[in-house]
Amino acid sequence: MSRRLHVLIAGGGIGGLCLAQGLRRAGVEVTVFERAASPDAFREGYRIHLDPDGSRALHSCLPPERYALLRGACGRPPRSFAFLTEGLRELLAVDVTPPGSTPDPIATHLSVNRFTLRQVLLDGLDDVVRFGKEFVRYERTNDGVTAFFADGSHATGSVLVGAEGTRSRVRAQLLPHANRIDTGVVTVAGRVALDPDVRALLPDHLATGPAMILAPGGVNMFLATHEQDGSGAETPAHMLPPNGEDYLVWALGARPHALPARSPLDELDGPALHRLALSVTRTWNPRITQLVHRTDPQTVQFLRIHTAVPVEPWPAGPVTLLGDAIHSMPPSRGIGANTALRDASLLRTKLVEADRNRVDLTTAIGDYEHEMRRYGFAAVKASVRALEQSVTENPLAFFASKTGLRLINALPSVKNRIFA
Repeated sequence: MSRRLHVLIAGGGIGGLCLAQGLRRAGVEVTVFERAASPDAFREGYRIHLDPDGSRALHSCLPPERYALLRGACGRPPRSFAFLTEGLRELLAVDVTPPGSTPDPIATHLSVNRFTLRQVLLDGLDDVVRFGKEFVRYERTNDGVTAFFADGSHATGSVLVGAEGTRSRVRAQLLPHANRIDTGVVTVAGRVALDPDVRALLPDHLATGPAMILAPGGVNMFLATHEQDGSGAETPAHMLPPNGEDYLVWALGARPHALPARSPLDELDGPALHRLALSVTRTWNPRITQLVHRTDPQTVQFLRIHTAVPVEPWPAGPVTLLGDAIHSMPPSRGIGANTALRDASLLRTKLVEADRNRVDLTTAIGDYEHEMRRYGFAAVKASVRALEQSVTENPLAFFASKTGLRLINALPSVKNRIFA
């Protein structure tokens, strides 16, 4: 009889922890090695949108009581998505759930604080997650793989999963030719608490979901609110974000030359980036200008957008990758984390089959990688395309894009078919 699997996961992010939960639920031995010293290192407070793929993956991997805990901790779910002009005129508004349809209780859209999601995924894994373990390299063995860590320790298992994100050392060793490139697009993003004065400034469309403003000159702004809906009253206090207030997050996107600054953007601090955002939006609808004005400058951050490049198939073996470690993508479609969760659910299924001796391990991993490459790099391509369209500086292309959105918006039957 073949021996049971022991899965090593490098990286305790959303994808790695989801996989660990799924394997633990199925009775497969798993250990997660996370470089951070403790769970307290993860204090991110921004919202994350879970789409049907992400929700379905979490449902398949989490025990029922933990999935119920997650659902209770979610904020008000999005019901629509809108494209607007910088004057807040509607270009296109799409219902998340088409009119007349019945929402799937599992494959649905959810909104959850990233910190809370991580806390739910860590719940019940105290004896599985090892903090302070920075992965350095691995070696193949006769019957598996050994992972080595910066503190001099090592661990041996049947499988090593690289889930350490965009700077994955597992990827660097397994696929040294797998590159990430600079898209040439940057973002300046901030967060503002939803006090009564700020709520009064919100565009009407934000009452039902996120919105994307498309402005001339290759500039866009994404806006989304995160609001608790009151159903998470039983969520344990340690799973709630450090700052539990409802808030609005906004993110300006453009190529650097479209954002006038006297110094390189990555050298600007929060207050300087805040002033830059105010300058860019000064001629927009006053509501937007005021929302930016009311943002705490210390929350404003700068980010260069990078993306993975599709990789040709590689020979399957006891080392594999998931999430941003292999198919990182721009945030333009909001599907990066959901694709990582989809990876975790699929890999969990394949590894359980191998653990039960229904298929050999190499075949199981090869099947996972074949499917993951297909949808993962399709998501990369779609995200890059959406990013490029949102920062077009060609006046004719920009006019054509807005005209197309307005035309689709005016034809409900066509719109419903396109976004079904």
